[in-house]
Amino acid sequence: MLQKANRRSTLLWAAAAVLACLAVEYVSFGLSQMDWSVPLLYGSDGVSGVNGVKEALRGGGLLGWPFYEPPAGTDPNYSMLYTIYLTLAGLFTDNFALVFNLYILLIPVLNTAVSFFALRSLQVRGWLAFAGALTFGLCPYVQQRLNGHMGLAAVECIPLVFLLCLWCAEDDRFNRPGKGFFRYRRNWLSLLFAWAIANNGMVYYPFFGCFLLCVVALCLLLRDKHPRVLAAPLVTVAEIAGWLAVGFLPMVFGILTGAGSTATAGAERGSAGADIYGLRISSLLLSPNGYGIGKIEGWIEQYRHALTRDEGVMYNENSGGYLGIVGILGFLLLLVWLFASRPWQKKQPGPELSDRLWLFSRLNIAMLLLATVTGFGAMIGIVLRMIRGYNRISPYIAFLAILAVVLCVEQLLQKLQAAKRVRFAAAMVLVCAVFAYGFWEQQGMFRPDYAGVQTAWAQDAAFVREIERVSGSDAMVYQLPYMKSFENGPENKMPDYTLLRGTLHSDTLRWSYGGAYGGENDLWNQAASQLEPADMVAELKDKGFAGIYLDRDGYTNDTLEQALCSLPDCGEPIVSAGGTLVYIPFVD
Repeated sequence: MLQKANRRSTLLWAAAAVLACLAVEYVSFGLSQMDWSVPLLYGSDGVSGVNGVKEALRGGGLLGWPFYEPPAGTDPNYSMLYTIYLTLAGLFTDNFALVFNLYILLIPVLNTAVSFFALRSLQVRGWLAFAGALTFGLCPYVQQRLNGHMGLAAVECIPLVFLLCLWCAEDDRFNRPGKGFFRYRRNWLSLLFAWAIANNGMVYYPFFGCFLLCVVALCLLLRDKHPRVLAAPLVTVAEIAGWLAVGFLPMVFGILTGAGSTATAGAERGSAGADIYGLRISSLLLSPNGYGIGKIEGWIEQYRHALTRDEGVMYNENSGGYLGIVGILGFLLLLVWLFASRPWQKKQPGPELSDRLWLFSRLNIAMLLLATVTGFGAMIGIVLRMIRGYNRISPYIAFLAILAVVLCVEQLLQKLQAAKRVRFAAAMVLVCAVFAYGFWEQQGMFRPDYAGVQTAWAQDAAFVREIERVSGSDAMVYQLPYMKSFENGPENKMPDYTLLRGTLHSDTLRWSYGGAYGGENDLWNQAASQLEPADMVAELKDKGFAGIYLDRDGYTNDTLEQALCSLPDCGEPIVSAGGTLVYIPFVD
């Protein structure tokens, strides 16, 4: 009967966590201003994300002309959950803006739900698991990544990694090869968790998860001084690596057959990248919101502005990674605990909190040593260049820190529960106040410019309709300025991927941008953009283009635009309502 009541309580608290997450999104994200038919994001990586959803729902093939080749289907599967979501959503609608918006809003919900499951699995009481899960599900890192790298905001696999780490350290039956391996429930869960981890976070999160499991293996070896303890963590690493290899089979096939892959074409990864995009400890601890105090927020903003000015390329996405107040408390606790000299107790019947903190403190410092600027990750980057954004280990540090705080609070409450009620009540009030204040303070880091996006969306849609009216619905459009695809970086005031906006408003127009960097489309595109205006127009007309789409934000002056408009082969230009886009049609 007690177990049944416990299950009911778990379900109620889980439902409360999900509903609370949705309510916070509605208020904090300002969803009352959202138009479901317009994507939440319409700039830089956000445009790329929207285009990916559109391509999945309606099919691609309208980029990279005039030498367009059909997609080879050789991209690795970075997120199986995302693929499943798009497949299911596609059964009901092809409205890519709606599907994209729902995906953005579901990410924190799934983060919260899985975090709650992990905390309850560690015997944390319902309301405390609710608080910890909500704190992580909508942590600052998640909100900041929702602004562009949506796949990295999906951090639901991270709590599962730490569950696996604890099972490796505490459960002598877990993932031990031998007879009866598949009769143990946790071994089946490990396979499922490994699948989820391998298909999450664009290789980064599986890589970090495997690293932490290897650190666990080292800790266990030093603790027990016997190689048998290596079995569980190494088997778990092999499971993650195995699922990861399956997801990368299409890419391997493309390389072997010569078809290529967008994951390998144009992915310029220098050995310095791991250092440039390394973790900054200051970014973990300094709140963009000033801890809820306006004056401190101003000081921190001045500091961040100085870094942007003085450090240039070294201050980039690694500026995001703030742990939140609860995360900071846990992070500092684990740093202090590292200096506590004591052996692993491993008492029965259950694990000791001190043992878990012993392990957590070592995982915490290992992550810092790996990911910090000029850390071990920078040396690994000399060989493994595809892994360069080591600052993306921030959500691992955040969840571990929150987990440490939650487990400490749980033990404290258990001790006080048997003592005087006044102390227990006071502790409850204090804990709730800290979590509530910390959760409130970390909000507001994802707030799309709804009015600006909706206005730009409507203006661009009208502009593209005008292109179709003038040049025909299946015309081929050349885009300027030249931008390589992918990862070009901004051109003057024009962010990366901005040239993808046009294809979002037409299912039939064919665009020059989007050919994989270094391929036939891209090389021709770059060469054509460097021709003199008259030669450029002659080359474009010869290839069958109907006109030139020019983004004025990509230039510092209008010299090229004026030269093109003065040519006899060019007709009256069409200018978007926002004044940024110009279409120059060709005439016979």
